Amino acid sequence: MLYAERDSQGRIIAVHRDPGEGRERTSISDQELREFLTSEGDRGTYELLLQEADKKMIRVLDDLIEVLVRKNIIMLTDLPEEAREKLGTRKEVRRKLQENGTGITVDDIL
Repeated sequence: MLYAERDSQGRIIAVHRDPGEGRERTSISDQELREFLTSEGDRGTYELLLQEADKKMIRVLDDLIEVLVRKNIIMLTDLPEEAREKLGTRKEVRRKLQENGTGITVDDIL
């Protein structure tokens, strides 16, 4: 998750990975945040934008693989052992978080 820092006019002036005083939680899908990140021209802002997009993409791939397996289009055994282990670990962690009612959403742990 990203945290935006704003000026007195309410415009985003900085983006941070960690919460802090005067920072508000924001999503990469927020149009204002995307405009800020892409207008800066700094390599670090582009890398941050890409990292956040990658996190969302990981969840999409998790869900896609699950659907393909459920519909018998692919078998988990078709995947390399390392990939199966990673998928299994992520699935187990997500299940435990939901069972324990930690208040953390699945998107928070991407």
